Amino acid sequence: MNPTNKKPAILCMFSGGIDSTGVLHELMTSDKWKDYPLIIHHIHIFNRENRARAEASAVKTILNYYKVNSDKRFLVTESTFDTMGFAGLKSARYPYDMDVCAFYGANAAVARKEIQLVAWGRTKTDVDSGGNFEARMKRMQDIFSSVWILEKEPVPKFIFPLIELTKEEIWSKLPDDVKKHVWWCRTPIYKNDKASPCQKCGTCLQVKDFING
Repeated sequence: MNPTNKKPAILCMFSGGIDSTGVLHELMTSDKWKDYPLIIHHIHIFNRENRARAEASAVKTILNYYKVNSDKRFLVTESTFDTMGFAGLKSARYPYDMDVCAFYGANAAVARKEIQLVAWGRTKTDVDSGGNFEARMKRMQDIFSSVWILEKEPVPKFIFPLIELTKEEIWSKLPDDVKKHVWWCRTPIYKNDKASPCQKCGTCLQVKDFING
């Protein structure tokens, strides 16, 4: 699979949020990953939460920071997933971000077979959250693996570089110039073409103490 003895490429699924930015920072700065080629993929997810524009701005600015402040080179790719047309279903449900990322990430890896590792922003905060997180993780992995059913190569391995850290611990590791542009709110408020956190969604409430502390 890797006859040249080069390190396998890592696909980093990147939203511009705290978790994925923490993973990106780790992949960009840690000696453990310095020799691994890096492909960064962002999905513009259009749904009723209306986060796509705020996330896209965060992604662009954060990636520009690492282009300037890191010697590590990386390839950036993008895709779009739009469920705005689901409004006619009059349902409170729409595809989970995890499921969307699993499908698009798997197809990106199929397209670039040197990708043998896929990095995800899962944290200790997620693991400790209980609820249906483990079931959702299993479904995400099943979706990813299903894309590879027709492929001859082994399914790429998932890596969770920061799974032993909480969101707050990840936040503390980020450079100040990156923190200024990370996006976390699920339902942003737009005014004069600028996004602001709603201060009411689950993520805003989860991070308010250490973001504003």
